[in-house]
Amino acid sequence: MRTAGMFVELGQTRHPGPPERIADHLGAGPLDDADLVTQYLDHGYQLIDMMDVERDVLAPDQQFLSGSSILTDGEWLWRRDLSHYVRRHHVTLPRDLLAGIRERAYTMPSVDEERLVALTRYAEHLAFG
Repeated sequence: MRTAGMFVELGQTRHPGPPERIADHLGAGPLDDADLVTQYLDHGYQLIDMMDVERDVLAPDQQFLSGSSILTDGEWLWRRDLSHYVRRHHVTLPRDLLAGIRERAYTMPSVDEERLVALTRYAEHLAFG
């Protein structure tokens, strides 16, 4: 399973690969298709619904609800707040994720229930240990 946007500054308890810092994903400028990309991210299948208030780690005066909820497209996992960081701060996405979103014409693929259940177990491991 591949993940995006699970940066150490966001307090993710476990990381499937080497921990990444949000600062290492800044500076590329806005995507030409940012609205479509973030719409895709916002419409992922919700695996874990967290009822929380998260602070924007790059603009601490900003807050949003349920930022640490986990979403998927069946191949990638990401936090709900990833679209905010892409939209507002131009945080870069992994090249393969961005290419997949564009190849699918920004349309969320169908994912069967069995796969979603397996992904939920994996996401719970990442979120809660």
